[in-house]
Amino acid sequence: MSKVTSRVSGELTVLNEDPLVAGTPLSTMDSEETPARSFFVRNHFPIPSLDISNWGLSVTGEVERPLRLNYDDLKRLPSKEIGALLECAGNSRATVQPPIEGLLWDHGGVGSARWAGVPLRAVLERAGLLTTAKEVLLEGADHGKERGEAGELSFAMSLPMDKALHPDTLLAYEMNGEALSPEHGYPLRVVVPGWYGMTSVKWLANIKVLDHPFDGFHQTRYYVYVEEGAENGSPKERVTSLQVKSFITWPDRGHLLVAGRHQIRGVAWSGRGPVSKVEVSTDDGRTWLDANLEDSKSPYAWQRWGFSWEADRPGYFLLRARATDREGNVQPAKAQWNYRGFANNSIHAVPVEVRSDR
Repeated sequence: MSKVTSRVSGELTVLNEDPLVAGTPLSTMDSEETPARSFFVRNHFPIPSLDISNWGLSVTGEVERPLRLNYDDLKRLPSKEIGALLECAGNSRATVQPPIEGLLWDHGGVGSARWAGVPLRAVLERAGLLTTAKEVLLEGADHGKERGEAGELSFAMSLPMDKALHPDTLLAYEMNGEALSPEHGYPLRVVVPGWYGMTSVKWLANIKVLDHPFDGFHQTRYYVYVEEGAENGSPKERVTSLQVKSFITWPDRGHLLVAGRHQIRGVAWSGRGPVSKVEVSTDDGRTWLDANLEDSKSPYAWQRWGFSWEADRPGYFLLRARATDREGNVQPAKAQWNYRGFANNSIHAVPVEVRSDR
């Protein structure tokens, strides 16, 4: 069996052992590219053990020519590399009030990396889409049980045709210039730039083109916005596009600073295009000043920013950062509540203490 070695490091904060869920500390988010060993992991089921010698990707459904492609077949197709951020839909849910259901991510469920692979569009065109094609179902090799569901499920998500045929939606086999590690979907995963990470299905095994809307558990009953008082079985909005968001990566929570000038650092992103502005407040949100915002090599990756703060008096302060994207969406002081705390993009606040001497 051909194996790929795990590259997850002790830097990650483990929230759950099996299935593995682990977050990236904010202090490691300063770089433009998150190393694979430090990139967050969110699994619903155990990591499958796959033998590359007999692994294959099947393409079936509303196509003219059903396919089965092995790893070498995919590597021979024209490749593409993009920088893209992935964020767990439940990231930052530990800060939601009133409390919500689900694993209590702090802010570690996000990372930005380079992904290389084959555009999904190229594979679909090779198979030939029928006029009846409506959605593209992506199914992983991982499987298991979910509370309240009968039998075992595979993790699966579908994409509408416009997203599936977008030239930057990838079937990725490399991350940061190396083969995917098992935790990140080896041998093949989907990368859907601009959408929350659960649609970037790992350990991809099957692609099925559908003539009807997909009704799978994770898509229609789990990763949906559930408002207070919503009825079971009622239609609910699917979680898709990333919300505009920013984090302070330095200083960290409870940091002791000496009075003087300090460079506050952070990252910002949006699923609706580049971030146009990041502002910082050090006075309880009464005033906001522009940070220095860097451009990114990719419209899908995070952008780094910095703000020079003159901490001229001792005391206790809350540093706040808020981002605005190109479409004018502004990070809110408080995100709209939903049952699982999805898409929480409320303003990040970091408490620090300033002392007059060391």
